Amino acid sequence: MAISHIGVCRVNGFQMTCRGKDSLHGLKTGRDYSEVDTLNVHQDKIDLTDNLIPDGIDFSRLSLLNASDNEISRIGRRGFDKIRNVQFLYLTKNKISHAQPDPFQALERLEVLEMEDALDGNSDEKSQLLRTFFKSKNSFVHLSKIELNRNGLEIVHPKTFCGVQGLKRLELSNNRLTSFDFARSCFGELKALFVAGNLIEKIPTDIWDFLPSLSSLDISNNPINCDCDTVKLLRGDDVVFINQAETKCAGPPEVEGQGIFDLPKEYCSASSNKTSPRGKASFLQFLFLFVVAIGILYAYKKYRERLVHMSPTPVGYHNLQHELAVEPEFV
Repeated sequence: MAISHIGVCRVNGFQMTCRGKDSLHGLKTGRDYSEVDTLNVHQDKIDLTDNLIPDGIDFSRLSLLNASDNEISRIGRRGFDKIRNVQFLYLTKNKISHAQPDPFQALERLEVLEMEDALDGNSDEKSQLLRTFFKSKNSFVHLSKIELNRNGLEIVHPKTFCGVQGLKRLELSNNRLTSFDFARSCFGELKALFVAGNLIEKIPTDIWDFLPSLSSLDISNNPINCDCDTVKLLRGDDVVFINQAETKCAGPPEVEGQGIFDLPKEYCSASSNKTSPRGKASFLQFLFLFVVAIGILYAYKKYRERLVHMSPTPVGYHNLQHELAVEPEFV
């Protein structure tokens, strides 16, 4: 297919690139675009609650839509109705603040969704946007990668991604997340998780239980507290940790700034001895009580032996009467 210009859109082989506001509306109806499989649209200020593709235009083979850098603020189901075969969707560098229910329902073949620096609004609004994106009649069985880096996310609802059945790779780096607050039954097939550059201090001790298939994890550039539980947790699994050189301790003070994976093997045992006086105290208390109990039993045994020596023969009725006959002495 030869290079040609259509308004502000340019076709080169199987790829079309459009720039400027309303650029797609300059396409000529009746012309055959069915061979185009890649569409790049930039600086168009698209409203994705309306049809992205004008009536009479055939993009039936379109598999990749790059709508990055468009100041998109609204998305809805109609925006994708005419491009149902899209497998790769890029919405990076937009200002999405409003989403109609189930906007990606038509994209049943979607494999990759990238939305870096794409969301606008406060923390709660962004969290609700994500829930709206993935609460869908579409099971997303092919959607293996979701990228949501650099969106200023502080909260992600635990069940946000539960409906994404094909999810293998989730990127949430360079946000403001403070924890791994994910539902325990939603990530059975997840292979790679990226949460670098957040505000995470503690790694949950059951992380491998709710991420059973995880093989790659990036927790670099987080203010992680390197307590013994965390250090043992990160050393005791077969997961590959990405960017290990940038995975450092924010505390305790004696290891601040050191790489978690550079800590000496004896750190945990030394740390346990230093920071577990309660364990020592409990043991000493138990030992003390044990010794006291032994002493009491020994004293009781001696007392019983003394009673036996004081009464060598059973006290019969005759002796009892004799003892009763003894008059008390008065001083």
